[in-house]
Amino acid sequence: MSVTTGKLFDQAHPDLYKKWVIGDFIKDPMFQSEHFEFKFQHGDKGHFREPKEVLNPGCRTMCVLVHGKVRIKFIDTDSEYFIESQGDYVIWEPDEPHEFEFLSNALVITLRWNK
Repeated sequence: MSVTTGKLFDQAHPDLYKKWVIGDFIKDPMFQSEHFEFKFQHGDKGHFREPKEVLNPGCRTMCVLVHGKVRIKFIDTDSEYFIESQGDYVIWEPDEPHEFEFLSNALVITLRWNK
């Protein structure tokens, strides 16, 4: 049996990939995956992220709230969604540019997988 423990974003597992933990771009073989990506992101109230270039076309994305309040706005449709209760989520299809704003201190988990 092989078991590994650790703590995300400490000295042994530094934040080298903008809070992404698992993905094909991760260099540590223990955390590499060609089919799945995982992000563990804490944000402070007021943190705002502009839409960015789509890096993984063809991937479906799901954002799940652990705690706090977050606003996600999709630029092409001008649609806005708020996740406010533990377990609230938003799923979007590939190539959807979006803004992301922490309306309170919050923790979100983001998953991406090949459609």
